[in-house]
Amino acid sequence: MKFTKKEIVFLDPMHTAKTLVLVYLCFSVPIVLLALFVAFIRDGSMPGFTVISALILNAVLGFGLLWIACKVYNWVAQKFGGIELALKELSEETDDIQ
Repeated sequence: MKFTKKEIVFLDPMHTAKTLVLVYLCFSVPIVLLALFVAFIRDGSMPGFTVISALILNAVLGFGLLWIACKVYNWVAQKFGGIELALKELSEETDDIQ
């Protein structure tokens, strides 16, 4: 089997962080909501401001940390090399991707 080696040498921080924060939120929002639910059960009340600010802070922190991670990756890739991928050509008949 013939492979083509490629190397990821740059990630656009803004585009990558926008995309990955949506994936991150799919997993983190249920955890944040569970924590807020536990706090509600414990305290008996939960201000709406707390819920909204927790969700917004989660999204902003997630985006910011992913943006920083892209910047760090770009620096590391420039100094030491990026992640190497081995890709293979697929025939046009393959319709496995939907």
